[in-house]
Amino acid sequence: MKTLTILATLSILLFSATSFAQMHRQTTVIQETVVATNLNVPWDMEYGADGWIWFTELAGNIKRMNPTTYEVQQVFAIGDVALFGFSVGLHSMVLDPNFTTSPYLYVHYANTTTSSKIVRYEYDATNNTLLNPTIILGNILAGVSHNGSRMVIVDDKLFITLGDTYNAPALAQNLNSINGKVLRMNLDGSIPDDNPIPGSYIWTFGHRNPQGLCYANGIMYSSEHGTGANDEMNIIEVNRNYGWSTVEGVCNTTAEINFCTANNVKEPIWSWSPSIAPCGIDYYQNNAIPEWSNSLLVAVLKNKQLLRLQLSADGTQILGQTALITNTYGRLRDVLVIPDGRVFICTSNRDYTGTPITTDDRIIELKNPDALGVVNPTKSTVSLYPVPSSHILNIASAGNIDYTSIVDMAGKEVYAAPFSAAVDVSMLAAGVYSVLLFDREKVLVERIKILVK
Repeated sequence: MKTLTILATLSILLFSATSFAQMHRQTTVIQETVVATNLNVPWDMEYGADGWIWFTELAGNIKRMNPTTYEVQQVFAIGDVALFGFSVGLHSMVLDPNFTTSPYLYVHYANTTTSSKIVRYEYDATNNTLLNPTIILGNILAGVSHNGSRMVIVDDKLFITLGDTYNAPALAQNLNSINGKVLRMNLDGSIPDDNPIPGSYIWTFGHRNPQGLCYANGIMYSSEHGTGANDEMNIIEVNRNYGWSTVEGVCNTTAEINFCTANNVKEPIWSWSPSIAPCGIDYYQNNAIPEWSNSLLVAVLKNKQLLRLQLSADGTQILGQTALITNTYGRLRDVLVIPDGRVFICTSNRDYTGTPITTDDRIIELKNPDALGVVNPTKSTVSLYPVPSSHILNIASAGNIDYTSIVDMAGKEVYAAPFSAAVDVSMLAAGVYSVLLFDREKVLVERIKILVK
């Protein structure tokens, strides 16, 4: 029998043949399943508008996994990835929010032992491969560690976190360098006219090694590695200084207080001492696991944990921390929440300091099997007609709906596309289906059962 440390006494059931476990958290039973094995340092996971989970591997592979069948497909292998140092190679990835109609994918990776670049690819769905590589930003200074990185796209702008390259902490305060910064750029790689420093990609500065980034409810959050202490969770605000290398964590020494006062330093909303190495983060807001709603989920490397940070109602404060998983799967590199409320975590045990088992690296799914696709707190007014339907299903909504998914009673997704007010369901077999409607943040807004005849 396997034991999980979840900050409280948990009841666990293990079936080794399927790598299946359950943890009881208040009234919700969360099922854990290892759904992918024999990976090699998966770094970044993204949920695409095509309904697949995309992920990178350190040595240059780009893969995708079907979240229903768990089939893993090799999509592309980048040939010029430089693999060196403390887990330096292919790092972050982000997909265009309108991926089904604008099939662009952006990746950041080291291409020499001293440089990295951001490259945009176009996805060829017919042949399941990537085409037309275009350098969006090249000649980024790279080091043996502290290269970041995570990316998000918000309002057609690409944000990326970059570290200080390990041996040059002074770069973080140097506004002539893009290292130790959060950058903001147009999707073609040009500099937005409304960036705070004219002619500069810099959005924020004073960062050591930010390895987590997510955007939710109008707030951008970033996790950051400190030294032996003072790992941070930050809210990213335009043109703010985050203190490194003079300030670590909050401003609480005389020198730090003086520097913070003089330099508009933004303090973290949470910090960890000693360091835990927080890595990928994502926001959870779904009644599938109601106890986790309005929380940040954090994948942790050094302490081998999945953490939940409970946010205040306005999202600007952290009210407390709960360890959901500890010392179960080894080092955790990233966490991903998908629209139906499931959570996926990936391990990083085949990196420079991990201790892999024979099936590493792995992706693990966490879900409430009894509540997939339940309605979220913020609902739109939606009507579907005619029901039952045999040809065109009309969807009328007063809310902001950006994506539609239809799943059958077995939970298999049979339709997925950007929102349309008219959906042809004539190709579906007769039966009962659930229509899932999502907003632009991929948060489930409405779930309605329909009958197809």
